[in-house]
Amino acid sequence: MSDNTLWDYHQKENRKHLVSGHPRQEILLKYIKKYLRKGSKIMEIGFGDWFLLNKLASSWFEVMWQDISGENIQISKWLFWEKIDFLLWDTSWKILTKDESLDWFIALEVLEHMDDAQLHICISEINRVLKKGWLAFITVPAKENLKNYECICPNCSEVFHRWWHKQCFDMPKLKNSFNKFWILVCKEFFIRHVGKNFIENSIGWIMFFLRNILNFFIDIDNKSYLLIIKK
Repeated sequence: MSDNTLWDYHQKENRKHLVSGHPRQEILLKYIKKYLRKGSKIMEIGFGDWFLLNKLASSWFEVMWQDISGENIQISKWLFWEKIDFLLWDTSWKILTKDESLDWFIALEVLEHMDDAQLHICISEINRVLKKGWLAFITVPAKENLKNYECICPNCSEVFHRWWHKQCFDMPKLKNSFNKFWILVCKEFFIRHVGKNFIENSIGWIMFFLRNILNFFIDIDNKSYLLIIKK
């Protein structure tokens, strides 16, 4: 199974699962607002269900979105054709824009889907397309145990991660991967559960605060890293 096949399925048949990523994007928006400038040129790779896109799409900015799912590209072009440049990201992992043409680059929960060679290409591409002195915003799962999320295809017996993750990042590995950049922020954070109603959302907030408190005393799983880097 290819990356394209997996994400075409999730974008078309399993799109609701992307809602769980909205709190992560809300956290990122708080940081973005500190650096936001009128006329900035922004690119996000792997843009999911347009939550962040809807927040950033504005006549104030030039925005470009690149995704590996052809299904998502087609749906997105139909909905946002007046505002956004949508580009299909092929398996060469090249970022489809000119050298030093971007003010901001965004990749939320994307890099863990790459093998070592693909990750090396993507980081080199980030360095190529970012203007000197400008920023990239990146999140990845923190210290994920990949074996815990493996499953097996009953037809061909292929064993694979349910979300096709190929990288496990701890903080030293993450920092070392981006050692050609200035690291402005590198921190752990928890994702709040998004419920279907007031009660579920309230429970999500309570659990979010409890996990943050308990994490001072014991290392709790299911965190992400936020990385903000400057070229």
